[in-house]
Amino acid sequence: MKSVLISIQPKWCELIALGKKTIEIRKTKPKLETPFKCYIYCTKGEPIYLPRDIFGKEALNGKVIGEFVCDSIESFSVPYPAYFSEVDSKTVSIMNAAFLSPMQIHAYNGVHTTYAWHISDLVIYDKPKELSAFSKYGFGRPVPIKRPPQSWMYVEELQ
Repeated sequence: MKSVLISIQPKWCELIALGKKTIEIRKTKPKLETPFKCYIYCTKGEPIYLPRDIFGKEALNGKVIGEFVCDSIESFSVPYPAYFSEVDSKTVSIMNAAFLSPMQIHAYNGVHTTYAWHISDLVIYDKPKELSAFSKYGFGRPVPIKRPPQSWMYVEELQ
C-alpha cells in the first residue's frame, strides 16, 4: 500500500494529536485513491511535548509522531478579499476543522484550488520514529529518507 509522509508544523501536530484538528490543508494532493495512510512528521521549531506520560520530556520535533488514514480529500478555493460572509458553508466547515481563517488560507494559497485532507483513525505512537524508519517510494529499491519533505512525499515503512 502506498503511503505518504507529511510534514506538519509543531503547533498543528499538537492540535492533531489532541484530536482537535481533523483536516490538514495542502496546495497539492497525492495521486492515490483514498483511503491511504499518512505518517505525521513534526517539523523542527518550537518544541512540543504532548500531555502524555509515555513521552516523558522528549521533544517530538524532527520525528514521525504518528499516523492517520486520509479517508477523503476535498478541493475548495477562497475568494479575495476573504471574509467568512463570502465563503460557502462547506468551506467554512473545512476551515473550522483546520483551525484556519479565510485570510490565512488565502495567504497560504491565494485563490488557487486548495485541498482538505481529512484525518481519520489517528494513532499517536508510544515512541516516535526516526526518518530512517522510512524509505522513498518508487525507486525500485529502498532509498532511506535523510531529509523530511517540504510538504509531503510517497514513502514505505521499512520493516
